[in-house]
Order: sequence, then structure tokens, then C-alpha cells
Amino acid sequence: MVKVVPSVKTRNGGTHRWWWWVLVPLIVLGAVGAAGVIYMQYLGLQPVRQGLGLLRNQPFGGRKQVSILVLGVDSDKDPRRSDTIMVARVDLTQQRLGVVSIPRDFHVAIPGHGTQKINGAYSLGGVDLARRTVESLIGIPCDYFITINSPGLAQLVDALGGVEVNVDKRMYYRDRRGGLYIDLQPGEQRLNGEQAVGYVRYRHDRMGDLKRIERQQAFLRAVLGEALQPRNIPRLPKLLKLFTETVQTDLMADDLQGIARLVEEMGPDAAKAATLSGTPVDIRGISCLEPDYQQVARAVNQVLLGVPPRVAIVNATEIPGVESGLVHRLTSGGYEVVEARFASHAAATTEIVDRAQYPEEAAEIRRWLKCGVVVKANGEEVPGADITVLLGTDYLGTEQNEEAVTR
Repeated sequence: MVKVVPSVKTRNGGTHRWWWWVLVPLIVLGAVGAAGVIYMQYLGLQPVRQGLGLLRNQPFGGRKQVSILVLGVDSDKDPRRSDTIMVARVDLTQQRLGVVSIPRDFHVAIPGHGTQKINGAYSLGGVDLARRTVESLIGIPCDYFITINSPGLAQLVDALGGVEVNVDKRMYYRDRRGGLYIDLQPGEQRLNGEQAVGYVRYRHDRMGDLKRIERQQAFLRAVLGEALQPRNIPRLPKLLKLFTETVQTDLMADDLQGIARLVEEMGPDAAKAATLSGTPVDIRGISCLEPDYQQVARAVNQVLLGVPPRVAIVNATEIPGVESGLVHRLTSGGYEVVEARFASHAAATTEIVDRAQYPEEAAEIRRWLKCGVVVKANGEEVPGADITVLLGTDYLGTEQNEEAVTR
């Protein structure tokens, strides 16, 4: 059930900078870190563990689940703000990677500084204050951090020799004040760092940020593919130099190697991602976003922690026991069945009621049932359940029902 899901569009019209998808440097640096270790071993330049503290026996000191705070800093000059804020959750046991993006305009409590936009935490107190602020918002600790300034990613792309992407449309945009110039023709092509910046920053689409996020995800896959190519071994010294110059992190070489290995085994399409959402508000003349804390909790549970959806089954077929086979299938598939009961009335059509934004999972249950439709909240949902399955009489002739009855 770990698949890429469309990130939720923020309601402020999209204020992320070009490096919104900061998972790119996280994975690239993982690949670079892993390759760097191999490179040093190949040359016989084993780092001294006690002196440099670069290597551990296992990634993350043996921990299997860790969270990483990823900050994209707008420049290398003061005052600096973290206009990109993300949390990546690495689960080596379950082979999961989840990423949640936090809008920079979220109006939150910053410890010791009252309430203001969350991107101000970094300028007020660096990584430590940004970490504490984010932890307070999402409710889980951030074990490690990565910061990267905006020129760094373009330099890394150039160091990789560019990236192959399929530009989906003619892209032309000029912003003299912001120093942005985009001029790309459609079609498959190799982009250099500056062109890649334009590709992921371009946002003049009918779909707005949703299309831009789609491009950013395609860019992520392209960069990952380049970073893992054997031909990039000769570039490792330059990549490692850029790594040390543009990135600050408390991750060690073995940690980065563990991330790279996980992504290579999973494939880039297996990561889950979401963007937290909020309501636009005006506070003392400043446009902000008031977080939707229920959506924040759902995103943290679904994307970062991998908490299984809670499912209730309501048997509306008038035949007792029909639901037992589905209960077994759901629990075997990683779902939590919180209730299974008989309905007070019959229903002709099976409905999978998705009340908590689990579209992938609701669609999967629909495929298992081989009947019915997926709907939003309609009064049939069971309190405490994320998804309610109302089994109708159309379920009676399916293969699953025949198995349930014979059982």
C-alpha cells in the first residue's frame, strides 16, 4: 500500500520556492554519501572512525525508524529563512519512505517568540528552534536534520552532468526582479542545473501547484536515476566537495548509505508524500495559513508513521456472516478492522465510504470486493473508522462472497 499519492495543494496558491521538493537533495546526498564511502574504500582511504566520526556499524546507530528535518534555506546571507520545510520518515524495517511538506506561511507557536510564520523559526534560532517548532506541530521528534541553500541543488545537478526529463509543454517566463528566467522547449532533453531550476519552478498551469508538484516528482526520479549511475563514479570527488560546501547535516556517512540503499531497493515511485494544508488568514496585515490540525494528524499518521487505516464493515446484504471473508482479507492486508456488524436495512449497492482521505486504500478495497463504488462521507460511515465498507446485495454473487459463505 506504499505508493506515491498526489500531494495536497496548499490553499495559499503555492508559495514554495523552486526547491520545494527537497527530498531530491536528501536522496541525492544519500546516493553521494553511499558512493563516497565506496570511493574512499576503493582508494584505500578508510576514514578513522574515532577521529572523524563518519562511520557507524549500522545506519542511524541501529535504529530502524527515524525522522529527518529537511530545510531549504533561501540564501547563505543573513537574515535566512527556511522557506522549504519538510520531514522525511525512514523506516528500514517496513521499507517505507514518507515525506510531509510544511507550508512556510503556517501560523504556529514558535517557542519563546509567540506565534508567527513557521519559516521565521530558523532565522530566530537556527536548526534547533526550527526543529522544536516543527516537532510541536507534527507531534513526533525529528532525529536528524539537513539544510541546503538554494544555489546548492543546481550545483549538484550540474555536477551530475545534468538530468534527463520530458518537458511536457513550452515553458517561458521572465522575472527580472526575482532573477528568474525560464525558456524551455517541450520534449525529452537533458537539463543543466539552471534549466532544471526553471523546470521545477514553472507554475503557469491550469492545475497550478498540482502540476508543478508532478514535475518536481518527475525531477526527483530523474536526479535519483543520475545519482545511481555507475558513470558518475569519476564525479564523486566533486560531488563530495559540493556536499560539504552546500549542506549542513548531522547525518553520518553510514546513515546516508542506508537511505540510498533503501531508495534503491524501493524505487523512487514507492515514496509517499503529502503537503499539509491550512486556511488563509490575515493576522496584523500579514497573510498566513492557519493549519488544519486534523489534516496534519492524518498526514503524519498516513505518510510518516504508516498507521494502517481503520476500517468498519457493515453487512447490508441480509445474509449473516458474509463479511467474515472480508475481515480476514483486510487484516491480512495490513488494515485495522475496528468494527464488523449487521446493518439495520438492506442496500443494493456496495459503498466504500472514504471519510479520511484514503483514496488509494479505498480503491484497493474496491478492487478486492470486485463490486461497489467509492464515495465520500454520506451518513453511512461508522464513527472512529477512516473507511466504512457498506456491503450491498451486489456483493452476493462475487467470488469473495461465495468463499465467505462456504467458510
